[in-house]
Amino acid sequence: MILALALILAGAVPSRAADDAAAQKLLAEAKAKETHAQQLRAAAAASMQKASDDQMEASAEERDARILTAQALKAMGSDPNRERAFKIRIEARKLSQDAHNHLIFARNAEQKAAQLKHNAEELRKSAAGLKDQPSVAATLENEAKEDDAQAETELQTANSDKFSAQAQEERARNAWAQAEKLDPETAKQLAPAAAKPVVAQARQVK
Repeated sequence: MILALALILAGAVPSRAADDAAAQKLLAEAKAKETHAQQLRAAAAASMQKASDDQMEASAEERDARILTAQALKAMGSDPNRERAFKIRIEARKLSQDAHNHLIFARNAEQKAAQLKHNAEELRKSAAGLKDQPSVAATLENEAKEDDAQAETELQTANSDKFSAQAQEERARNAWAQAEKLDPETAKQLAPAAAKPVVAQARQVK
């Protein structure tokens, strides 16, 4: 009896050691993933700040362009059509920029929704394999529910942004046409309407 118990305990030691080694390996992989995620978020934060700085500089350039154009109109003499076209062009540029921003917002929201849905699927798969740890499984299930709910919100946001982009772009086109009709000579000498931004293709979810 004692010998049998000793043999059982002796066999359990290597098994426990193997389990511990496997756990340590998994934790090391988790640490590497978390570290990489932190690095990606830090890079994204830096890019967002750089983008904000670029937008500020673009705003200053547009301001100077309006001032220079206004001075040019003054030099050319008073003309109601030119003055009205000047106002309409400013409105058109704002509408175009707003439309382009909505296109980017929509793309990003759709991308985020896709990733969140995939995250939820992966979390549920993992939870299904943790029946012996119901508390941990429940935590993962709750995370999955939150991701699903956020994904739906992101999709609604994307649809709203798409609608706004289309409406604003149409208004901008009409405004550009009206301004050009009122003052074709000045329109020829100024920068044309900004082209639509290149919307990046959706990245494959991971």
